[in-house]
Amino acid sequence: MMRTVVLFLAVTTDLLCSASNAGVSLRSSGRFASLRLRGGSSQTPTPFSANSAALPLSQNAENPAVDSYAASSAAEDEYEEPVGDNIVKADQILFEEPSPDAAANQRFTAPVTVPFIAPVTAPVTAPVTAPVTASFVAPAFTPPFTAPVTAPVTAPADDDDDVVQANDQLEKQVSELAASYDKLAKSYGIKGKPQAPQVAMSFAPTRTASYSNLNEVALTHAPESYEGEVPPAPPQELVDAANAKMAQKLTQDSQMGETSQLLPPEERMKIIIVASEVAPFSKSGGLADVSDKLGVALSRMGHKVMTVAPLYWRYDGVEGTGKTKEFEVMKCKYRIEYFHKWHETVPAGNGFPAQGIDHVFVQQGCYERWGMYGHNDDLMRFALLSWAALEAPFSVECDDGKAYGDDVVFLVNDWMVGLLPLIMTSHYRRYGCYEKARTVFDIHNMGYCGNFKIPEPRDLGLPDGTFFDKLFHANQIKLLKGGIEMADRVVTVSPSYKEEILTPEGGFGLHDACRGRHPHLDGVLNGIDTIEWNPETDQYLGKAFQGFDNYFSAADPSNKVSCKLHLQASMHLQEHKDIPIICFIGRLAHQKGIDVLCDVLDWLMTENSGVTGWVQVICMGTGTDEYANQLRNAAGRYHGKIVAHI
Repeated sequence: MMRTVVLFLAVTTDLLCSASNAGVSLRSSGRFASLRLRGGSSQTPTPFSANSAALPLSQNAENPAVDSYAASSAAEDEYEEPVGDNIVKADQILFEEPSPDAAANQRFTAPVTVPFIAPVTAPVTAPVTAPVTASFVAPAFTPPFTAPVTAPVTAPADDDDDVVQANDQLEKQVSELAASYDKLAKSYGIKGKPQAPQVAMSFAPTRTASYSNLNEVALTHAPESYEGEVPPAPPQELVDAANAKMAQKLTQDSQMGETSQLLPPEERMKIIIVASEVAPFSKSGGLADVSDKLGVALSRMGHKVMTVAPLYWRYDGVEGTGKTKEFEVMKCKYRIEYFHKWHETVPAGNGFPAQGIDHVFVQQGCYERWGMYGHNDDLMRFALLSWAALEAPFSVECDDGKAYGDDVVFLVNDWMVGLLPLIMTSHYRRYGCYEKARTVFDIHNMGYCGNFKIPEPRDLGLPDGTFFDKLFHANQIKLLKGGIEMADRVVTVSPSYKEEILTPEGGFGLHDACRGRHPHLDGVLNGIDTIEWNPETDQYLGKAFQGFDNYFSAADPSNKVSCKLHLQASMHLQEHKDIPIICFIGRLAHQKGIDVLCDVLDWLMTENSGVTGWVQVICMGTGTDEYANQLRNAAGRYHGKIVAHI
């Protein structure tokens, strides 16, 4: 009996993998084989009232049924293909660029042609008729044979709805089939080796890498579970520890603010920092640190600062405001609620009131999941965030009981909120709102563009599709391009990175869009908190962490040698005060240059015409398995000279 089950599972595994390969051709070539743009609708949207925060698509209506999405999100994940950085490439896309003097209002239509897909037979009675664009985790057994399989699919060349319906039906069937095989394998005790820590073997499509909430590694991956099962909540002790760390950092910011220099009142502004993550509440990388520390620095100068980010977790001290809004995105209405927390950065004193940051969080069930990114509905989640951020200055009473209003500056960070400048221009400014406001779009990493298959404009809350074409690039939409094209100013994280994104290699296909904004493009070097990183007072150089005080300064750097020897001892490296140490701390991705380091490790470690081999390397980070394995292997070959914390 066991042999029969194993054989059946092996055949079905090949069926699913082959269906995935065939499905890409269908969805890529089928739904959007050709596109065209035509003039906008003759209908005029309802004008915006300057005396009300409500817009045609942003109302205060109460609708408890909206949050039913949160309860059904797990089921929806079974039927939707992964999007985000998983690019769905079309084989044939043709569209006419609008002429320069064409009307701004554009509406998008998509007639469809579907190329022939050669059928391949398989010893399975039920044909698979929908694509799967996700990878599968292979089970821990070897199939007795390999059955060649594809799924013959045909669709009328003029009927886009039929193609979409066929695709959705196929995704549903494959997801249900994968879930049933998971249960069958579980009943027979068949279990594969996880491909990543705490990730279970499954026949179902896998999501892209998720990141931690509350800046805790222990909360990065969901516990092992099977398809259809909801992962349990993290242990309370982990949540308590993360909340304690968060409270400590917030308190530290207030204590460090005593030396700030306030600007004259006439030079102070109201600034809204919009990002998908803000430390110490949520973090996956440098974006969270910039959103946090930039807000702290600006508030110490006297600016009124608000941050807007999703509420991934019910953080301690974050309270609901009772203010709700409703937005229509992806043909569904979603009601969000604003939460708020005051973060003091300059204590009151000398006749001046306390300065600080208004942390505003957008609460909706679609954000309260394991991991911040890599979900099937990321386009909806971050489009919703952009709309909610634009309504926050009108809705949340932060400034001494008053809302910020529309005389503000938006600092918009990366592709996740790249829709915000477009929405402001197409939906608010045309009705007399945000006329004095300005948007600054900050590019952190051109390698992540927010790539998604092309939706209808109304799916993003744009009723007439105005400026929708600004998102188009390479047969898909890229939210990063929308931010670059539509923001009033564009900045990068350094002057050198500004020059890099203007090249084909550094622009990742968007170099022409960046060149087009060159008069409004600047590079601003990311700074550091000089108090937090001061080696004269850094707590991590003190007795509690190193056994004795290792503080040093520019005037007296003698303890730097002790710090270096302590680092070598803790990393199990050969202890020598004169040997150079190369450190890499970052994501193991091509954009970070880790491939260059991996290629030269053997050269660095051996004596040759270029180097002497007298060097040590420390690497820390997570990311692509290819680079992680190369670093682990190098650490094994050169024990005591290379250490890899992956």
